[in-house]
Formats: sequence, C-alpha cells, structure tokens
Amino acid sequence: MSRLFAWFDTLVVRERVRNYSWIFVVMGSAALVINAAFGQLPLTLSGDMVTPDFLAHWTGGRLVLQGQAAELYDPAAQSAVQMQSVGVTQDLSWFISPPLTALLFVPFAALPYSWGALAWTGVSLALLGWALFLVRPFLGDRQGDHALFVLAIFATPAVLELIGSGQVTAVALIAVTIALRLLRVNHDVLAGAVLAVGLYKPHLFVLVPLALLVQRKYRALSSLAVTSAVLILLTLPAVGARAWEAWLTTLTSPLYNDAVQAGLTWKMQSISALATSLGAPPVAVYPLLLVGAAIFVWRTRAGRYPSSYVWTLALLTTVTFSPHVMVYDLVLLVPAMAYFHLRHNTAPTRLLAVVTCVLLWTIPLRYGLATHYPSWAPLKAPWSALPLLCLSLILINKHDKNAQTVHRQRPSDGKHPHHGLLDDRPTAS
Repeated sequence: MSRLFAWFDTLVVRERVRNYSWIFVVMGSAALVINAAFGQLPLTLSGDMVTPDFLAHWTGGRLVLQGQAAELYDPAAQSAVQMQSVGVTQDLSWFISPPLTALLFVPFAALPYSWGALAWTGVSLALLGWALFLVRPFLGDRQGDHALFVLAIFATPAVLELIGSGQVTAVALIAVTIALRLLRVNHDVLAGAVLAVGLYKPHLFVLVPLALLVQRKYRALSSLAVTSAVLILLTLPAVGARAWEAWLTTLTSPLYNDAVQAGLTWKMQSISALATSLGAPPVAVYPLLLVGAAIFVWRTRAGRYPSSYVWTLALLTTVTFSPHVMVYDLVLLVPAMAYFHLRHNTAPTRLLAVVTCVLLWTIPLRYGLATHYPSWAPLKAPWSALPLLCLSLILINKHDKNAQTVHRQRPSDGKHPHHGLLDDRPTAS
C-alpha cells in the first residue's frame, strides 16, 4: 500500500495541480457564463431545474416582501409567486430554509429575478474570497501555498455548485472563519455572536456548541445562545412564530423525506445520505449524527488538543455524519483543508483529496448513467462520503503523536509566536 501511495504521489506535483485546477476553473466559469447568457443564472450542475436554490430563496424573500409571511412554507403560494414573477413551468423550487433566510433575501427579492441573482452571485463570490483570505495564515510560510490553495478550492465542484445554484453556504463559511480568528485572540463573546449566523444553516452548526463546550469557551457559548435567541425574536414581527413552526413541520413531513432527504441523496455527501441511497429509510439515518457527535466529544473531552484540531474535527464530523449535506456545503471544509495542508499533508491525504474531487466532478455523469440504466442505480450513490470519512479517521487516529510533537516544538520564550489560524495551545490545562 505504501508503494501505491508513493507512486501516486509522484503524479500529484504542484505544477500538475496548478494546471488541472486552471482547467477546471475555466471550464466551470464558462459553464456559468453560458447559463447566464441563456437567462438561467444560477443553475445546479445537473441543469435539470431552473434556478432551484436561488429561486427558492428569492421566493421566500418575495413572499415576505408581499406580506405573505403566513404562507411562507405553502407550496401553492410559492408556486404562484414563481409562475407570476419568473414564469417557471417546471418543478417547484421549494423554499425550506429557516425564516431567517427569507429575511436575508428580501433585498434581493425586491429586484427583478435576474438582477437579484446577479447581485447574490457577487455577494457569494465576495464572501468566499474573504474567507479564503482569512485562512491564509493557517497555510504556513511556504511561498505560493496560499495562491495554489485558493486556486484548488475554486476548481472544486463545491464552489461551482455554490455559485451556480445561489446557495447560502458562503455565509456559513465566513461566519466560521471570522469566529475562528476571533477565538484566536480571545474575543469569545464576539465570536459566539458571529457563530449565531449558523441559524441560516443550522444542520451545519450542530457541533459548534459542543466544540465551544469541550474547549471551555463558556462566554462564547453563552453569547451564541443569547444572540441566536435575539435573532429569532427579531424575525417575529416580520414572519411571526407560526413561520418557525411551519418550518419545523416541513422538515419532519413525509414530502420532505421523500422529495429531499431520499430524492436528492445523489447530490448529498454524508455517510447518512450514502446509507439512504443504498436502501436505509431516511428517518433511520438521523441517529448517525448522534454517533458523530459522540465520537467528537469522546475524542476531545480531555481538553488537551489544540483549538485548530478541535474545530477541524468538528467540521469534518458535521459534514461526514449530518443527514443533509449537499455538494455546495463542502465549502465549509475550507478551514479544515487548510489544517490538513499544514499538519497532515501526506500521500494518503492527497490521494483522498484527489479521489473526492474525481467523485464530485463525476456526479452528473454517474447520475445520468444510473438514470438511463436502472440496474446501475448504486453508481449515483454519494460515494464521496467514504474518502471524507477516511479523512476523519486519519484525524482521529493520528493526532495524539502529532499533538505531542507540536507542543514539544512550540517555543516558550514568546519570541516566535504561532501564526496559524488558531492558537495551538491545549484547550484546557
């Protein structure tokens, strides 16, 4: 096995990574431009529905803008808005995000659809670029590493899907990166407040309170709870408490389980989705997130690990075990990938990164083949969840020795402070 890794590693050289990244960036950008030219910005990689994600969010904002917040999760009301404003005749782009997301998109819903889509695309690109700038200190001092890292990230299907579908995961990513920088300098209260932005994507932030708890960041945890409550209360005059109840009811409805949790598993990336695609009932896979949370707490409970490790494991565990993780949600792993680049940049991890990218880029092809040939149905399963699980196992199994090495090598005279994204001191004495 070591010889196989060594042989493969001779192929993954910086020049080849740079060249292939540019190829995929150019191809992805061309696809977005072509879609925009035909009035279909943004689109998913599959291209099977017009603007399913941005249109859904735009619809939520338009319903609030029109005073129809009481019908925010009514499919009939959403369909009427889409027919009237955009003329969509295909499947409904279903708004199922929290009410807070509808309020976020009110300014964009005040614009005509195409202009709103263009404006949101610009916001997403700006947030993504800002987040990539914030992780720069975590990539080490080697010249050119940050530029190549940014290029490789933009070459991933996750970024193309994020921009092309008009999703809000860039908001979650910037919240995480800003919070990590704030925690680095002990601005815990402000960091907790920033992490409350996770209400836009709550399933991606389920381990955040546990991460703060195991690090004994009690002020940040309290700030997170208070700010989240304030944000929810601030939405009540605009959407009412019934909207939050309707949202929770939607997420537990049979229609959601059938149309989203089971129907879209081919675009999801977690072990839970893989289990669903292979025949497990959608509801039966939810406990897998509890398994992931238990593993995370068990691994970090002693408090002797650096904050960078705790947050990397939290992000990887969330993406690996959460029941609902789409391709675009993988951009949340940007800080984790930066950590791997600095601490675990080995032949196995490079191989897993390449395998993941290949599996992600072939999603439309595998889905098309499986649809055309029903006997090939397993081909469209989210097999990319397996290399992500392997990365989590590498992080769990190999960190003890590495952590001790880092702590022994850390200078104690204060003349050479650590310049990473997070302080590498243990989380507790």
